Amino acid sequence: MTAVKRAAVGTRRLALAKAIESRVEKMDMAALIELATALKIAVPAATKALREREQKPHLRSSSKTSNVLHGRGIGPVISAAEGSRLLDAITIDDDTSDWVESDLLGAGDLVQQLSISRGTLDNWRKANRIIALRKGLRNFLYPFRQFEHRRPLEGLDSVASFFASPEEAWEWLVAPNRMTGGKPPIDTLRDGNVPMVTSAAEGAFDYA
Repeated sequence: MTAVKRAAVGTRRLALAKAIESRVEKMDMAALIELATALKIAVPAATKALREREQKPHLRSSSKTSNVLHGRGIGPVISAAEGSRLLDAITIDDDTSDWVESDLLGAGDLVQQLSISRGTLDNWRKANRIIALRKGLRNFLYPFRQFEHRRPLEGLDSVASFFASPEEAWEWLVAPNRMTGGKPPIDTLRDGNVPMVTSAAEGAFDYA
C-alpha cells in the first residue's frame, strides 16, 4: 500500500471513529449498556446497579395494570454535551464513595503528585500494573491509594487479572476481607503479602 493510500485510509478511519463517537455520546444509559453488552465490554458494577434501580419501579408499576400513572412527559431536550456531563455524574463514583476510600486523581494531577512522566503512567496502565477507572471515552481516574513510594503497589496486576473490570477489582481491594485477616486486601498488599492477596482474589467468586 502506498503512502497516499495509507493516508486516505487513515483519514477515513478517523472520520468514521468521530462519527461513531458522536453517536455514542447521544445514547441514553440503556442504549450504552446494550452496546457494551453487544461488544462484550465489561460494564462497571455501579452502572449495572443504577440501571437495575431505574428498571424496578417500571416493573412494579407494570404488574398493576389497574393503576395508571400520569406524569409530565420525558422533560426538556438537552444538548449532547450536557447529556454527557450528566452521564458522567451518575456513572463515575467520586472520592467520597465508601468503597473507593481514596482520592481519585486525573492523569495530570497524578504525574505531579508522583513526580513521574506521563509516559510512565501510560505504560503502567497499558501493562495493567495499576487500576485505571474509565471516565468518559478517553480519560481515566487513578485511585491514589494504590501507590507507594512513587510506584504501584506490587501485586496489583496479579489481583486485577481475576476481575472483569478495574472497577470491580478496586471495589474488592478496598473492602475488608476475611481471607486477608479482616483487612482490605490493598492494605495487605502494602504489608508485602502478595501471595495471600492473590490467593484471596483467585477464590473471590468461589461462593458467589
